[in-house]
Amino acid sequence: MIHLHPQTVLLLDAIGEPVQLATTDHAFYLRRVATIPFVPPGRPEVGTLAAEACTDGTNCVILSRHGCSVVADSIDLAHKRALYLEEAARLTYRALALGRPLAPLPTDWLTPGATA
Repeated sequence: MIHLHPQTVLLLDAIGEPVQLATTDHAFYLRRVATIPFVPPGRPEVGTLAAEACTDGTNCVILSRHGCSVVADSIDLAHKRALYLEEAARLTYRALALGRPLAPLPTDWLTPGATA
């Protein structure tokens, strides 16, 4: 697991907009992105809420107004997921800035149980 403070992810969280998975790479590597409500850093509830958010196969958890935690079997994969999360956030923000929110990406093509 790695913990980061990706700026565009945090901006979208602050304005109440979810990160949209815009590409097939986003869908394959991220699958689902969860957000937990704001809890001041250092409180035990942060870990509890983040762990609960990961029980359904979610591997990226946005800690509202703080940062994100990314889970993977290796640091390389966690880093790749973190990069794709920030990339998806940048694309989401740009689309919103253009007044053209991204349509949800179909994910029915993903193989159940397969993970990156």
